[in-house]
Amino acid sequence: MNFVRSGPRYLFLKVESPELFSDTLSQKTEVRKLDFQTAIELAAEESVILFLSDYQNKSFRVGDSDLILYLTLNSTALLTMILNEEKLAQLVKKVTAGPGQLVMRIPESGEEVIKEIIANYQAEEISILAGIDRGNADSTIISFTEQPIKSRLKSLNKVRDNILINKEATLVFEELRRDAVRYITRGLTDHQWSELKINIYDSDELYELEYRRLMTILSDLEAGIILGESWTKDHAFALFSITAYQIRLFTFLSPIEIKKILFAFEYSSQGERLVDYDLFNKSTKINWSEILNDGQRHDRKELAFKFREEIMQELSEEAKKEYLEIEAEILEKS
Repeated sequence: MNFVRSGPRYLFLKVESPELFSDTLSQKTEVRKLDFQTAIELAAEESVILFLSDYQNKSFRVGDSDLILYLTLNSTALLTMILNEEKLAQLVKKVTAGPGQLVMRIPESGEEVIKEIIANYQAEEISILAGIDRGNADSTIISFTEQPIKSRLKSLNKVRDNILINKEATLVFEELRRDAVRYITRGLTDHQWSELKINIYDSDELYELEYRRLMTILSDLEAGIILGESWTKDHAFALFSITAYQIRLFTFLSPIEIKKILFAFEYSSQGERLVDYDLFNKSTKINWSEILNDGQRHDRKELAFKFREEIMQELSEEAKKEYLEIEAEILEKS
């Protein structure tokens, strides 16, 4: 599971004729002229938000920039391109780096995680805009999110809180990566992760495909760490046992959240029941009716499809493609 990743880089350039610089740069690479809010919503890892202003403008504030450019390449590649292109290099008078940007995943209701990090780093809560204006190359903005950050969080538009730390981003990244599990644990109810057991039952015995299908979903959602796998016997009735493939999952997500994922993908996109997933928290089986727990009667298939649609929208395109290919193979062989 990934708990910390880097974000975009912020650069301030003082140039002769920001429009000419932008037009010349756009001949070498893809450049998008955006307002600040749109740039932040698009901003991803290994990208640059460039704040251009005339060299006579002494301000290094976002609001005083003449142009804001978004580029999908890293800052080193951008600066190399500028230095090696005489027309661009001649226009640049000064370059200043803004603060580094990190994104950290926290549990739901993870306020305690944020509070502890603020205390440990003497940080302050701040907006991203204010953080860029007040920060510098030796400071770091950390944005917190409850979303998985490996593949789903494509931009900064899903973050919930931001803090500014007076420490260089590379050092903060290494420290947070080292201490992330401790921070996450402190933010959980009762400071406990869950060790869950998932039993896979397949009357068509396509266990390898069903396993790959499930792992594609859980991995892309960064739902936890697989501790072990084995065949098991489920003695559901007296004198009768059912073979199942069991996965032991270590996760900070709630058992109900994991059950929601499993329940949603018992069905194919055509509505055919492909597999049964049973989830056990210690020795207690989690029933699908506990997902909403609202006392209302729900159609099982309709509810599963509703959850399936929600989760599919959150998957990366790569995972979605792989999942649908596996599902198609299962349908063909079942």
